[in-house]
Amino acid sequence: MTSLSFFVGALLCVSPAFAEDIYEVTASPLSSSIDPIGGTETIISAKEIETYQETFLKDALVYAPSVNLTSNGPLGRQVDFSIRGARSPQNLVLVDGIYVNDPASGGGVDLANLLNADLERIEVLPGPQSLAYGPGALGGVIQLIPKRGCGKPSVKLRGERGSFDTHYGTLTAQGEEGPLTFSATAAGLSRGPSPFTNPLHGNRQGDDYTNGTFSSRLGYALTDNWEVEGLVRYIQGKAQFDEPQKIGSFFLPVEAQNFSNTQTLLTSLENKWGSEVWDQSLKASYAQTHRKTDTPSFHAFTTGEHPLLAYRSEFKINSQNTLLGGLEGGQELAKIPELYRRAHGGVFLIHTFKPFDSTALKGGVRVDQYQALGNRVTFNVGADQKVTPSTTLRTSYGTNFKPPVLSDLFQRTPWQTPNPFLKPETSQSFEVGIDQTFYNDALKASLTGFLTKIDHITLSRRLPGGSWQRFNGEQRLTQGFEMALSVKPLKTLEMKAALTLIHARDLPRKRRSPLIPSFKGAGELHWQALPDLSFFVQAYGVTARKDSVTKQTLAPYGLVTLGGAYDVNPHARLFWRVENLGNTHYEDLFGYGARGRAFFFGVEAKT
Repeated sequence: MTSLSFFVGALLCVSPAFAEDIYEVTASPLSSSIDPIGGTETIISAKEIETYQETFLKDALVYAPSVNLTSNGPLGRQVDFSIRGARSPQNLVLVDGIYVNDPASGGGVDLANLLNADLERIEVLPGPQSLAYGPGALGGVIQLIPKRGCGKPSVKLRGERGSFDTHYGTLTAQGEEGPLTFSATAAGLSRGPSPFTNPLHGNRQGDDYTNGTFSSRLGYALTDNWEVEGLVRYIQGKAQFDEPQKIGSFFLPVEAQNFSNTQTLLTSLENKWGSEVWDQSLKASYAQTHRKTDTPSFHAFTTGEHPLLAYRSEFKINSQNTLLGGLEGGQELAKIPELYRRAHGGVFLIHTFKPFDSTALKGGVRVDQYQALGNRVTFNVGADQKVTPSTTLRTSYGTNFKPPVLSDLFQRTPWQTPNPFLKPETSQSFEVGIDQTFYNDALKASLTGFLTKIDHITLSRRLPGGSWQRFNGEQRLTQGFEMALSVKPLKTLEMKAALTLIHARDLPRKRRSPLIPSFKGAGELHWQALPDLSFFVQAYGVTARKDSVTKQTLAPYGLVTLGGAYDVNPHARLFWRVENLGNTHYEDLFGYGARGRAFFFGVEAKT
């Protein structure tokens, strides 16, 4: 698609004035979660985030069965992730429908700068469930939903201090007054400077990081059936990063005066209206990520932008049939430092059919057009079957594709040569699972088997001149099982576990896919010992992985976090935690060490 005029014209022709019936607008817009018929979804609520004192998004995601994280060292360093074998650029990260993936920097999302302070919930949707979200979700979707104002206006203030000269504070104001709802959060974090020596290799690494995040959400109900809502989220993360130096037979990261400054701005304006049978949404969004790198000998910057206009409509034909459709148009822009842009548009339709109370069927198709790539068609089918009141079987199959990233196509640096002939990556995903409850929902268990195949995966190769270039390489075949357990034997005791067994290989050579462990286990326990006193334990571990660069085997490791909270009165709370209780030294990437045991204490005050 070379122009957005068709989509803009079509969207502007739709107006709330055509909605004859009136209803009270709900707080959940159409651009939020989609019913994952045939699949599974992990929801991490604000209550869980607060209970387990999870400061960063990465702290919460390790307890989602589908997600595997890779940290390039201490706090503030790049945090990559994979979902069912698909690496970061092959998945989508959204903030209430706003695309966070950066077209000017590889198409991925660095999770290092994403705080949880303003989040109402985190949604992880793996597998072939992403039809309504668009291209790029070869492995799945992570969506962050910021808080909406509700109830009596209130203010909450949290402050925390801990090891390695760490300071963290948040201020949140939220509530509703008549037709107006509002929520605003400001958060700031700093660590270091406090360099440390990696005991596994003896290389001294830097550790200096600051983060400032501001988020605001404002909604206004113009009538009973018409609401307008705006969202702004701004993030700035500054980190010191290391310089690779030859030590022995390896290049290892060593402390240097290198700094990165990443600023991300996300905004949206949504118009929602409807009736008892027809909900509609018109949303304009804009995402910008600016990255600046400063070293003693090199300075660089990139800016990625993604404006988008999207229309969503959900029409309830009758009690058995529902249609969810939409169309969108936008542009990807990358300043690297020359400015490149690419227009795109898409339309989709998903039909949900429930012939019986125990059966739900879903089928959908999507057509996308990217400038210079032509039309691409993807589809998804799924089914849920309730065998007994406590047992549900589900299965789904779907396809997706990811267009080549603008920075891979055009960016030229001293160490990178562009490749304008890259092809889209394509995927096929299949899963089958069972959900089971026991003892009046005191025990909930979910088991999912999955298979994901990604063709034309984009890899890097070294050219004769010494620079690197992206190219379409092998096929990745990932299969495995995911299990999620939730147990609540007592009203005061709750336990959760997430286990993943995965077999990922790059074909045709059948080489083990790098940075993906064969087994990941995570668990959480929360005990409300007294009405005003609680404790929690978290455990996380992975088996050996292969490093992506050195091809060295990274040792397995396990981490334990212990913490608790005490309610002084209805307006004040004290909390504490100990991270890495066993003082484990480990690496997610070869040469990049992680600090040992850490202690944190904090106080919360609220109106």
